[in-house]
Amino acid sequence: MIKNFLFHRVNPKRDPLWDPMNVALFEKCIRYISKTHEVVLIEDLVASDKIHSKNKYATIMFDDGYKDNIAYAAPILETYKCKASFYVVSDCIDNNTPTWTHVLEHLFQFTNKVEINIDFGFLPAELKIDQLKSKEERIAYVSKLKPFLKKLSHGDRNKVLDKITQTYTDVELPQLMMNWKDLNELKNAGHYIGSHSVTHAMLGTMSDEKEIKNELELSGNKIKEHLGYFPQTISYPVGSFNEATKRLAKDAGYKIGLAVKQKVYDPGKTDIFEIPRIELYNEPWWKTRLRITNTLENVKSLIGYK
Repeated sequence: MIKNFLFHRVNPKRDPLWDPMNVALFEKCIRYISKTHEVVLIEDLVASDKIHSKNKYATIMFDDGYKDNIAYAAPILETYKCKASFYVVSDCIDNNTPTWTHVLEHLFQFTNKVEINIDFGFLPAELKIDQLKSKEERIAYVSKLKPFLKKLSHGDRNKVLDKITQTYTDVELPQLMMNWKDLNELKNAGHYIGSHSVTHAMLGTMSDEKEIKNELELSGNKIKEHLGYFPQTISYPVGSFNEATKRLAKDAGYKIGLAVKQKVYDPGKTDIFEIPRIELYNEPWWKTRLRITNTLENVKSLIGYK
């Protein structure tokens, strides 16, 4: 049984919509995990006989490729002699622009525009709007819109996103991502760099297999171009995948597929192309520890909570 712990951002700055993990909390997590588990790379583990060992293994993983990973997380990993895997969105690295999920929230937080016409027929009535008069209204709206967008088809989601980016042209996007030099530095320190697609597209919602293939192959080839190898691992953006995704990932040359499921990984019972990861958030330590020990999910399972 292996615990795969997923992080995204680690940063002292706060964000009302997607709060990064506080640096002190991250250090507490790594200190605790490294004391209670043998920390390994998932890429090393699946390639060895150790994967079927009864040892208490844990892996540390990061999605997206944010600059704060190398600024704040990497020094802590070094202190506790832990290696981690970083799964990056190649377009975000190339262009120093955040993922669409981050861009969406940033635009609504910082625009000064009031008028915006979002009236697509596939949206529920409460998400159809023509204006948002205050920052508070915009934050409340995007907090409802974002989870709904994740349920849409790839095409419909992009229609909404295009409308928003074409409307909120007064907002400059933040430069928050690592570059290829940063990733080479992490690689040379013994960490692993894998793929998180080209554009952070939700692969399981895409119907065009050619587009899915491009997301998988082009991101892997970009990593090969800059780091010297085609990655073993694809981390599915937003945890979105289906049987076609897994098949195309395997065809592209990947050996491992990573999902986001709050559960422990049992290699004997779980498809290697849907390995679960336990995501950790910026929460009180007591709750974070319950997630690390899997107590929270065990309790939910006992009471039938979903």
